[in-house]
Amino acid sequence: MPSPTIRPLDGAFGAEVVGLDLSGPIDADTKAELYQAFLDNILLVIRDQEDLSAVQYRDAMTAFGPPMLQHRAHFRLPDVPEVSRIVNREKQRPASMWHTDHTNHECPPKATILYARKLPSEGGDTCIADMYAGLEFLSPASRAAVEGKVTINDLEKDSEAYSETDHATYNNSVRQPLVRTHPETGRKALYFHLTKAQGIEGMPQPEVRPFLEGLLEEAVRPENTMRHRWRSGDIVIFDNRCSMHRADPNYDMAEERLLWRIILEGDRPV
Repeated sequence: MPSPTIRPLDGAFGAEVVGLDLSGPIDADTKAELYQAFLDNILLVIRDQEDLSAVQYRDAMTAFGPPMLQHRAHFRLPDVPEVSRIVNREKQRPASMWHTDHTNHECPPKATILYARKLPSEGGDTCIADMYAGLEFLSPASRAAVEGKVTINDLEKDSEAYSETDHATYNNSVRQPLVRTHPETGRKALYFHLTKAQGIEGMPQPEVRPFLEGLLEEAVRPENTMRHRWRSGDIVIFDNRCSMHRADPNYDMAEERLLWRIILEGDRPV
């Protein structure tokens, strides 16, 4: 198999991978090259992967690490449960707020991988923010305020997409650091999920949401964000340990937007 081409995207970060066929095996050298590009660029866009089966998609993404099961069990593919549907149907709401995935798990995912299966005729973009830079953008007062802080994470109580089993299994008031050290790069990043962070240790409850929203206002800027405009066949993988993402809900909701999502096993954040 010829080596794929990896080239920077036009933006603050991220890289594009072309000339890679994920329908078959990937050799060890290519896996190593892809993984290093993932660490270096925070986000990879792998182009032209038309009509992969769920099994092919899952197996190819193990090049980046082992998949883990996602909550919202109803949306897992029955025959390939490591793959879940992200869809603007069945009471799923677009995840339009900046977040990093599954912070209510003791070991949240190191990466989220999305594969375009059905796209609206316009819009439906995914936006990603570099939270290494986001931490650096905080004012000295805000940087001092986040150091040593711990968020308390549970599933959102107002989402109809979660089942009783989801709530029973994944509501464990998981503690996560508000500033996380990446286990592979050693760099620090701002780390939280706006709606799963139900509390911050030592902070009165009414102050939590305004505090986190204020951090996002400082940390998320045009110079550390990028917008992925989906093409058919795109696979996007981003590093949850040092990025946040959101779905842009400004598209015709009468049209279906369906992505297949895989999340990869991660470490306990420190």
